[in-house]
Amino acid sequence: MSQNAVELAPEVLTGELLTEEEYRRSKARRLTETARSRLPVQWQTPESRRQVAGALAGQFALAPVRYPRAVGRGLVIAVRAWWGWVRVSDFYEAAKAGDKLADKWVEIAALRRRRAIITLVTLGVLGLGSGVVSLAVGSAPVLLAGGAASAALAIAGRRKDGAGGRKAVVGARTLAWAMDGDHLVEAFRAAKVIGKDDGLQFVRLPKRDGSGWYVVVDLPASRRASQAVAHREDLASALAVDESRLILERVRGDDGHAGRLALWVGDSDPYAAPPVESPLAKAESWDLWRPPPFGTTARGTAVALPVVWTSLLVGAIPRMGKTYVMRLPLTAAALDPHVRLIVADGKGGKDHRPYELVAHRYIRDARADSVVRLIAVLEEAAADVEDRFSRLADMDDEVCPESKVTPEITRNPRYGMPLTVIGIDEIQNYLEDDTPLDPGNPKGKKRGQRVLELLTFIAKTGPAAGYSLVLATQKPDSAVIPDKLRGQLGTRFALKVMTWQASETILGAGTYKAGMDASKLLTSHKGVGLLRGADGETDLDAGEAVTVKTHLLPIKDIRAACERGRALREDAGTLTGDAAGDHAVGDLPAHVAARIEEAARVEPATVAASVDIVDAEVVDDDLPEPLGALVDAIDDDEDGVVATADLAERIGWEAKDLGQALRRLGVPAPTPPRQRINGSPHPVAVVNLADIRAAVVAHYGG
Repeated sequence: MSQNAVELAPEVLTGELLTEEEYRRSKARRLTETARSRLPVQWQTPESRRQVAGALAGQFALAPVRYPRAVGRGLVIAVRAWWGWVRVSDFYEAAKAGDKLADKWVEIAALRRRRAIITLVTLGVLGLGSGVVSLAVGSAPVLLAGGAASAALAIAGRRKDGAGGRKAVVGARTLAWAMDGDHLVEAFRAAKVIGKDDGLQFVRLPKRDGSGWYVVVDLPASRRASQAVAHREDLASALAVDESRLILERVRGDDGHAGRLALWVGDSDPYAAPPVESPLAKAESWDLWRPPPFGTTARGTAVALPVVWTSLLVGAIPRMGKTYVMRLPLTAAALDPHVRLIVADGKGGKDHRPYELVAHRYIRDARADSVVRLIAVLEEAAADVEDRFSRLADMDDEVCPESKVTPEITRNPRYGMPLTVIGIDEIQNYLEDDTPLDPGNPKGKKRGQRVLELLTFIAKTGPAAGYSLVLATQKPDSAVIPDKLRGQLGTRFALKVMTWQASETILGAGTYKAGMDASKLLTSHKGVGLLRGADGETDLDAGEAVTVKTHLLPIKDIRAACERGRALREDAGTLTGDAAGDHAVGDLPAHVAARIEEAARVEPATVAASVDIVDAEVVDDDLPEPLGALVDAIDDDEDGVVATADLAERIGWEAKDLGQALRRLGVPAPTPPRQRINGSPHPVAVVNLADIRAAVVAHYGG
């Protein structure tokens, strides 16, 4: 072999060695599970099998009493049917209804005589045949025939559900009974997901899946899976389970379509179990280009949280775990030596102190000097974003093919463009600072407004340059975080909130009607929330939310992870800024400041084109209600007239009160004031969105 020749090593396979006995037991277990999954639902679990056996035993014990009654009812039904046949009742009623009874009477009488003769001949033949068989063979065949006839009569006379005082109750016995095909169809009908005469097509029959039941169904034509998801609470009621145990998902991809629905029902509350420890607690390092572990779904499926190319907003009422949640991606960033971390703790406690070991910039609280420093840090970050784009534009196409950072660029110290994560807890404490930037100009721009401008600029332009935001707040309302910032945060996580309006503020407009409502979460479910991705470059499904129980990462494990992260940075030579003892913050270049000002400036044309157009720096006072609430409730692409009741529902008002308030603010009633829209059968009160936008512009003198 020549010196330059390369010999390929054989492929190395990894696996677990099994003995022959272990292999046979494993194979037998798989075969048993497969066979069990093909049984009817009621026979798949020990509990349901015991219940079925008990029910069958009870029916067998009562059979001597119930059987004669059923035979008697069946005999009555049979006699009635025979008499109607002999009397030609159907023909008679049809002729009578058509006023042709006189014309058809001769024909009807002939049919009656013919059927009476047939009956007599049949009874005679049966009686004679029974006598002949008894004499020739014995009474056994006659008894068998009589038993078969009595069984047929008993089946015809059995009590059906809903008859004779019996009532069909879905889910009254066990969950296995509720997941039975017939019961499941009845539950969908009761929840009004399908019509009373509609059925379901079972793509996958109900079977055990972890600690619950799983089934995939196709809804009737024109019924959408998204509609079923929006009726989750109704369906949970029909199945007699708490909605926290019910997961409804639309099946997507090549195996799914708009009418295919996956349903999972847990045996118990899946979120009441103790939280799972985060894998980050034991990880020696982490590559932030790989989404870090975030939590699990009710079915136990692992959920990862993308950090690159997107930003995260976490909202909740106090003490629901939002700080714990935001520390998960921050800890993953701390474990990556090629990530620059900036942390600001608006709460001022010890929750984020471990990050001082690795943070390029760390701000401990929301005091006056800390807010001033945060502004300087964000200006430094904004200048870095602008500088990165200038350098990316000059790079070779092989190095930078798409005008954005790549893993190679962020890890190469020669380029100086590490991934940068900015985490701010209790961001409302910074945004609500109304201290003037310039003490000599009390009516000038406020510090909170400047923080908002800088964060909006970074959120809009930073992802392609390697910047990501992780923001947490206990005041998720539009007055604190306007949509011009909130709309740039591509990933949302809503823990328990008090109202559906607060849930929509976090997750986005329209999520409540789509069945995503964080106000329905229980206060006992700490660390449980709705995760929604809206960024097309992340692994999360855009527009859909999944309920996640986040991992547990105590502060002692975070401190240990930050110690490992500091050691990794020291070895890689990437320990910078405050963690390295360098507290000097760079200045904001004039051209970057001009760009930020330009992006924040509100032009009248822009105001008229979008409802979400109010920049806090333009005026000192707020929009009067309900205009302030409508600013965030109306989508940018909405136009024309909208039902007043629809707008009122979005902001939590009554339709009548909203209409009166708009008139007082100078919003005129359309002509005509009541119109048929969106297929409504009757005219409804409407309001013109253009008039609302005009009222917003007029308020600011536009």
